[in-house]
Amino acid sequence: MQQVKTSADLRLHNQARLLRAVHSADGPLTRAGVARLLGIGRNTAAALVGELESARLLHEVAAATTGRGRPTTLLLAHPDGPVAFAADVREDSWTLARIELGGRLTELETGVHDRTPAVFDDLRRATRRYADGRLAALGIAVAGPVRDGRRLHISHLGWDEVDLDEHVGDGWPPTVVDNDARLAGLAEARRGALREIGTALHFHIDFDIGGTLLLGGDSQRGAHNIAGEFGHMPLTGSRLRCLCGVAGCWSLDVGTNALVRHFGFEPGRAAGRELGREIVARAEDGDAEAGRAVDDNAIALGRGLGALANALDPEAITLSGLGVELIRLRHDLIERACAEALMEFRRARPPRILAGTAGDLGPLRGAAEIAFDKILEPEWLRLRL
Repeated sequence: MQQVKTSADLRLHNQARLLRAVHSADGPLTRAGVARLLGIGRNTAAALVGELESARLLHEVAAATTGRGRPTTLLLAHPDGPVAFAADVREDSWTLARIELGGRLTELETGVHDRTPAVFDDLRRATRRYADGRLAALGIAVAGPVRDGRRLHISHLGWDEVDLDEHVGDGWPPTVVDNDARLAGLAEARRGALREIGTALHFHIDFDIGGTLLLGGDSQRGAHNIAGEFGHMPLTGSRLRCLCGVAGCWSLDVGTNALVRHFGFEPGRAAGRELGREIVARAEDGDAEAGRAVDDNAIALGRGLGALANALDPEAITLSGLGVELIRLRHDLIERACAEALMEFRRARPPRILAGTAGDLGPLRGAAEIAFDKILEPEWLRLRL
C-alpha cells in the first residue's frame, strides 16, 4: 500500500477506500453505511462523497421512500464515470465486456480466432469499436500461465514465450493480463461463493483444468506469477503424455478434452467445446457411453481434489466452467472420490465442494475486477481529481 505522508495523501487514500467499498458491496450503499464500513465520521463521508460526485466518479440518488423523514440516498456509479473493459481469451474464442463501478458487467461482443496470438489484434479492434472517453483500463483472462506477468504459455496451442508486450502495447488502454483459472477464483472470492472464506481452492474447468489457492481472498501467485497449474500434477495415475511435456497430468483426465478423447476424437480442436456440451447433454438424457465419460471425469476430479485437500487444507472448494455441470450431474460421485483420496482423519470434515456462482463467466468477471483495480488506486484518483 502507498505510504500516506500528507493530508492530501490521506484524502486520496480515503477516497479510494470509499470507491472500493461502493464497488465491492453486495448492493448500493448509503453515506451512513460507508462511514460505518470505513470507520470515519458522517461529515467526513459526506465531504468525500461530494468530492467524488463533483469528479463524476459517484452519483447520489434518492432511494424509494418508505415513510416520513428525510429520504435516504444511495451511492451509485456516475453515468459519466470511468468504466473498465474485460476480455476472456479462450483456446478458440474471445469475449469482450464492460464493467462499471459496483460490478455491473455487460457483454459487448464475442468472436472466434485462428488459435494464434493474432487474437489480440481482434481484441484491439473490438476495444476500439466500443471505447469512449470513459474507458480507463482493460483486463484480459488467458487460458494458460503468464510468467512474470508478460510471457504467455499455452502448450496445446503451441504458444511458448509469447511476449505480451509485442501484442498488448501501443494503442491499448492500461492493460493487465492474468491466468483464467486464477481470475475465476478471484471472482468467487470477491463476489461469489468464496467471500469471507479464509483458505479456499478454486478450479476452472474448460478444455482442461486449472486452479488457484486463495488465502484471505487473495489468489496466490508464486515466485514467477505462475502458481496454480494444478492440472499439470500427476494426481490420478494417468500414463498419457501431456502437450506440456509431462506424463500423467491431471488435466488429461478432467475437462472437455478428456470427454472428447473418450469418444475417440482428437481433443483441443475448436469444435471440442460444443462436442463436450453434447456429451454432457447425452449423459443427462441417459446415454450410457456419455454417462461413463462424465463419470470418469467426475471420479478423476474428485480424486485430485482429495489429494490437494490433503496438502492445502481448504475450507471450501469451488468449481466453474464445466465444473458447474459436473457438480450438477455427479456431485455425490465427486464427493465420494474426494473422500476416498483424503487421509482418513480428514474424512469426518471434508472440504465443501461447491458450484461457483459465476459459471462460464468466472474468468471474464475476474478480468473485470483486476481492470477495475487499476481505477481504484490513489494515484489514478490523483490524476482524475
